Formats: sequence, C-alpha cells, structure tokens
Amino acid sequence: MVIDLGEPRDEVELSPRPWSPRQRRAAGAALALAALLGAGGAAAPVRSELASVTIRATAADEYTVDDDALYLMRPSSGVIRAGLRTITRYRLSDATEPEWEAGIYTAGPVRGASLVDGMLLVIVEAGPDIQTIAIRPDTGHEVWRRSGWYYLAEGGHALLQDHSRHTAQQLFSIELATGMVRWSLSFPPDDPVLFDGDRFVHWTKSGTAQVHDADTGEVLATAHLPFDLELTAQVVSGLLLIPEEVAGRPVLTAYGLDRLDRRWQADIDLREEYVSGECGDALCVGVLNDGGIRLVDLATGRTRWSKPGFGYAYRVGAYLLAYGQGAATSDQARNPKATLLDPADGHILGELGEWNTSVPSADGRMLGIRENGPRALVARLDPAAARVEVLGVLAGVFQCQASPVAVVCRRAGGSIGVWYPERRL
Repeated sequence: MVIDLGEPRDEVELSPRPWSPRQRRAAGAALALAALLGAGGAAAPVRSELASVTIRATAADEYTVDDDALYLMRPSSGVIRAGLRTITRYRLSDATEPEWEAGIYTAGPVRGASLVDGMLLVIVEAGPDIQTIAIRPDTGHEVWRRSGWYYLAEGGHALLQDHSRHTAQQLFSIELATGMVRWSLSFPPDDPVLFDGDRFVHWTKSGTAQVHDADTGEVLATAHLPFDLELTAQVVSGLLLIPEEVAGRPVLTAYGLDRLDRRWQADIDLREEYVSGECGDALCVGVLNDGGIRLVDLATGRTRWSKPGFGYAYRVGAYLLAYGQGAATSDQARNPKATLLDPADGHILGELGEWNTSVPSADGRMLGIRENGPRALVARLDPAAARVEVLGVLAGVFQCQASPVAVVCRRAGGSIGVWYPERRL
C-alpha cells in the first residue's frame, strides 16, 4: 500500500503496479508520517483537512456517538442512585454549541440514547428493570416513558419488551409520538422472543413457534419446532436459524419465516461461530476471535467460499468489507485491518489498512481512525474506489471513535474533541 502525500488529495492507491520515482518519494513521506505517529514529542507540521471543535466535559462524564450526533450524559453511568440526569445533544457536523439539553429524573443511570424514527429513545435503569424514555430531538422535552427495552421501530411505531412483572413478559406496540399503546401481548417470562424487521418469533416451552406481524401482533405462521432453550436461535435475512445436534455434531437448521418451512441444514456451530445477514445475498459465518469467515448461500446453506484471518465482514457496494486482526502492542491500540473481498469467490481485491471505521455514509464512504499511543491518524475511506485519503494527525487523544460525519476522541483532562473534514462526506 502506498500513501501518496505529494498531491493535494493525500490519496492511497491500492492497485498493484510498478513504483514510479514519485511513488517512491511518497513512500518516504509515509514512513515519516508513521514516525510522527510513534513520536512522543510535539507534532510536526502536517497539512490537515480537519476542522476541530472542543466540547467541555470532565473525565467522569460519559458520552455516546449515534450517527450524526453526540449525547453527553451527566452524571456518569457509574452513579447508580436515583436522581436528575442531564443529557446534552451536539450535532457532530458542527458541535460548537449544544443543540439542546434535557434534564430527566431517573431511578438509575442512563445506559444509552439513540435517535429512532424521529424520536430520541433513552434507555435507563429503573432498579432491577429497564425503562425507555422518549425525548423530542428538536426540544429535549420528555414525551413519554415506559417499562421495557425497545427492539423494533418503523413507521412511527415501536415495539417494547417488558420483563418488570417477572411473572410474565409483555410486548407493547406503541406510537412513538405519544407513547399510546396500540396492542400488547403477554408471554411466560422464559419463552424466547426473537425480533427481525417487521416480524418477531415466539416459542413456547412445548416447542410451538409462532411468527407474528410486528405492526399488528397477529400470528402469521405456526409450526412445532422444538429446540434446546439453552442454545440461542437467530432470525437473520428472513430465515429462522435453530441450533441442533445431529449424530453428536452441532448443526444449524434454517426455516423460512413466511411458512416456517424447513429450508436447509448446515454444519454451523453457534457456540464457536456467529451468523450475520449483512453480506448481501448470502450469510456471513464467522469463527470467533478472528478465526475466519465463510459465505453461506441463503437458499441452500452451502458454503461458497471461506477465508481465514478475518473476524467479520459486511457488504459495501460491489464488495465485501472484511476486518481482520491488525497490529497490537502494549502501547498501541488494536486497529482492525480492513480488506476488500470479492463476494463471488473471496479473492482479495485491495487492502485499506488498519482502521477503526464508521459505518458507511449514504455514498458508501467512511471515516477511519488509527490510534497509536497518544496520537491518532484520521482518514477518509472509499471502499467502492479502493482508496484511502489521509486527512491529518491528532495529538494528545485517546478512546477515539468514528461516525459517518466526524471523529470523536477524549482529550487530556476529560474534554471531548470533535474533528470533521472541511470537505464533508
């Protein structure tokens, strides 16, 4: 990989080709940049295409980054007593001033906040249980609160699962704008319930599986599908995946969600592997701890190809973007290695380097950050073009994360720095 710092765009060309004298000079610049990242002194001049904003905070304050917003929460989640919590929202694209600040009384700490279908849903502890609190994202005003954790939200509705009664679990479909209950169902507390898109699956202990419409709660299909409740079934890409043992070996049996009809059975062990539906027209099956991935056909369960050394992958345009183990030392944060694979055969098409990346933006591009001690390198990654564009180096930072629109890091003393490209994604 060649990091080209000789042109105004600082681009990394990934196509293998003979090096020109200009590229050899660029390689020297790349080595100098690597030395800069490892140095402990003041940063040397590096042309940067990042604009910086500082958010005042202490080391005890916690924050979460959700898409294009940052939510600062005080006091931190380590304070478990009941009391007033403050949530402050900043837009990452321009975090010079908070968009709003909301004060909510809770029985326990805030555990997360996400903007869901036009409403900010805040998850808080309420003693041994969980509450969901809805806040208007334009004003910060609380709209409603209910026991339970939300799972599905679309079309202005949300589905909450509530275990607070302990004698039964309840599912509520509610209007996001008002908190009004549209319908509710009650199941025994230990019955498995799996959620996926516009449907969910409920099992009874006798082995009866029911597929429900998440919008109406109505039963769409029923079948007798016993399985070991100690194992975890999944709903992925329109398939119900049930782990079993056949002749002493672990397998995974797939059923279609429309009629709960048996589709295929494959040698997949969910105790050692995971299944992801983010790989287009196939399932990505990964061995835990970067043991490799394989692409499994949705229709047949047959393995199309396998590739060692990767932990997970997902589809980005015409490619699979796969992540494997990057370099890690005692003084260097672990940065996963991003690689482009051909979905047809797993062939490596290009390597983007070691980056912690955001999810792709609307055009498929991402921001990436590579930490090394108190310094971090920031880049813009374009998987579709197999290109990395270096944007600059940050000094005195740690605990960095990338969103599609900005990079967020802690600074010494606890303040939060936000860096975003002057040429926006």
